[in-house]
Amino acid sequence: MPDPDTQDSIDDQKREGSFLTRSCRRNILIGLSVIAVAGGGLLWRDSHTDALLTRIHHGLVICASGKAATTTLPFPTSGTDRILAKLPPPTSEMLDTPGLPTMVALDVVRNDDGKLAIAGDASLPLHDALKLSYRRHELVMLSIRDIPSSEVVKELRATGMRKRAVLMTHDLISAHDALVADRSVVVAMPVQSSRDAHLAKQLAGRHPYALYLPANASSSLFEVAHRDADAVIASSPDPTSNITATRRLLDEPVDIVMTEHPERLANVLGGS
Repeated sequence: MPDPDTQDSIDDQKREGSFLTRSCRRNILIGLSVIAVAGGGLLWRDSHTDALLTRIHHGLVICASGKAATTTLPFPTSGTDRILAKLPPPTSEMLDTPGLPTMVALDVVRNDDGKLAIAGDASLPLHDALKLSYRRHELVMLSIRDIPSSEVVKELRATGMRKRAVLMTHDLISAHDALVADRSVVVAMPVQSSRDAHLAKQLAGRHPYALYLPANASSSLFEVAHRDADAVIASSPDPTSNITATRRLLDEPVDIVMTEHPERLANVLGGS
């Protein structure tokens, strides 16, 4: 039972407004709700926007290149939207199965209409190819030789693929343009030596970047690249004709292996 004098003091404080009013409490609840929503939005963004780096950190990524990357692309006349509507989303088993290619390497070109497209027989518009990869939960590596990075980045933004893509450049000039075009898209730069790797690191600054090494690069160069870059990329020899070189490459700290023979590479990874 509270002391009567104390209770009177509390009642006086309430009447004088020293306690939180109903409107104050409402504003506090609104503020906490806004903070909670913003925090949830940040968590959602991080879980989606770091798709590329997250998948790399979970293990080796097999990147299908050449015909292995383009044979499943629809022809422009077949109606990409209809294919997307019928395509079921990948299951968790498909996404988590080791050895399955989860990335495709595509060369970006201009078609006869001057629009960005994918090199190959299909000459599929880049926008449609990216929409297809988004639906499939694929990562993409886009070779942008002689194509302005800003145009490619525009398509990545429009299709929600900014954080699932690597822009493969071919020299420091094109790398600089790609770095400027978007501060979030991973830019890959080819290197042949530790000096090249150092220059690439200086050029990238705080921008996420990858280094593309020859398959026969020295172990010391692989170590330097692995230490400095966000991802290390290399092209695998044909696993059938050169199994020794393939296994040697897989022993290096490489994150993304490009191959025209993803099934054969998967067999090597599986030990068969």
